[in-house]
Amino acid sequence: MNNEELKSDQDLPEEAGNANTDEAETVPFEDRAEPDEAEQVEEVSPLIVLQNQVEDLEDKLVRSHAELANFRRRAAVELQQFRMYEGTNLLRDLLPVIDNLQRAAQAAENASSIEDLKKGVEMVTQQFVETLGKHNVEPIHAGNEAFDPNQHEAIQQIPSNDVPAMHVLQELETGYKIHDRIIRPAKVIVSTGPAE
Repeated sequence: MNNEELKSDQDLPEEAGNANTDEAETVPFEDRAEPDEAEQVEEVSPLIVLQNQVEDLEDKLVRSHAELANFRRRAAVELQQFRMYEGTNLLRDLLPVIDNLQRAAQAAENASSIEDLKKGVEMVTQQFVETLGKHNVEPIHAGNEAFDPNQHEAIQQIPSNDVPAMHVLQELETGYKIHDRIIRPAKVIVSTGPAE
């Protein structure tokens, strides 16, 4: 075989290939086979996307539940610790008052006059009330005021010409409140008005 024959043989498959391509392009549209598999893939793919989205949402839901459970657990521990130690600041401020009471008791043994002892106890009492005030604990003033069952506890009723009926005649025990909540009502004697 000479070179010209080889060239013509090599050219032959290309021409045949070109001929096949031309034929494929000339085949009418109706005669072509429909790609069923490709259409099925397109129909299935939205379903797969939705399944993936559902899986992601389920995963997020599980994580959210776990985070909420952890948050509740931490909050319960913090609340328990707060309740255990909530009075720490108040007690820390009351310790100097106790120290002064102990000093007053020691001074009472060597007191030269009752007047000095009385003055020392009054100072400690004032310090105690001021310390409570720092923590928003205030005494309930009941003297000569109208009886209020929300703040006063009536121990007894006595007639009085000086104090009108349903007013506090005498305060037996001081009451205390913190902000607007009553810690302990004041124990009082209430007037029933003038005796008949």
